[in-house]
Amino acid sequence: MKVLIISSSTRKGRTSHRVALHLANRFNGVAGVEVRILDLMEHKLPMFEEVYVRDENPTVAAKEVAGMLNWADSMVFLTPEYNGTYAPALKNLVDYYNKTEFIKKAIGIVTVSTGALAGMRSAVQMQNLIAALFGYVAPYMLPVGNVTDKFEEDGTLKLPLFENSVHNFVSEFLWLADAIVAKKELAAAAA
Repeated sequence: MKVLIISSSTRKGRTSHRVALHLANRFNGVAGVEVRILDLMEHKLPMFEEVYVRDENPTVAAKEVAGMLNWADSMVFLTPEYNGTYAPALKNLVDYYNKTEFIKKAIGIVTVSTGALAGMRSAVQMQNLIAALFGYVAPYMLPVGNVTDKFEEDGTLKLPLFENSVHNFVSEFLWLADAIVAKKELAAAAA
């Protein structure tokens, strides 16, 4: 199982990336799972003017991101909440690439905030976004409120009580992702 965590904050001093680092370590600890982080701060994509397949001169970063999206069997969309919605870099990513990069893939939702509400408004909007991409929304989400109280900068969990939430998210996400990959393999074998 190949899991791509899309860390979508591009702000200086961001706190959401801590959660991406923690989840990458958690997924790496599961047998049979490979994980990569697509950090949209490091992979600067052009502002959406044309979709990737019709872009006459895609950047090196755009080609690298396309390769990562196609590599993945499943994805985690990880975003802070900005003004009641998800990060603009995430929206730019999904608009720039074709739906084929997201279609029929399990996509988990992780929202992060420094406040107590944990980005729940952005989580609801991402459910609609994933459905529009023809992805499969993982029903168990991971809303992370008060992120600086829960995670160190390097991704280390500071609040042991939050471990259960992380464990449940990872377990439920992988269950769905495994089921989808198995179904795809059956369909390919029957074809």
